[in-house]
Amino acid sequence: MNKIKIFIFSSGYFLFSGGYIFAAGLVPCGGVDEPVCTWCHLFQVFKNVIDYALMIIFPLAAIMIVYGGITMMIARDNATKFSQGKDIMTAAVVGILIALLSWLILDTVFKIIAPGFEGNFGPWNELICSA
Repeated sequence: MNKIKIFIFSSGYFLFSGGYIFAAGLVPCGGVDEPVCTWCHLFQVFKNVIDYALMIIFPLAAIMIVYGGITMMIARDNATKFSQGKDIMTAAVVGILIALLSWLILDTVFKIIAPGFEGNFGPWNELICSA
């Protein structure tokens, strides 16, 4: 039953928070008064999707940490419930670490292989497409 609630909440969060993508501009090229799309812009789209996923992962992980903590607090003498809450919190923290490490790896790879990138690394969280 709890997994169903988590799935419904997560689905609703994904569906109703989609406005942020369009407000920020998922595709940075090809529109009115925008540059012509290049291969570098393809990498920029990938980076925008990853950044959006990270924007969703952090609040979801915080909710799961709180849920795990509440589960541990109401467990009382039930060792199984306490262990379940501890496992939920551990999974949320591990999920955050995996997300951050994958973002760091992908960001570095995109900067190295993106065509048009000058080789000047600059800020590590930006991908700059040259015209």
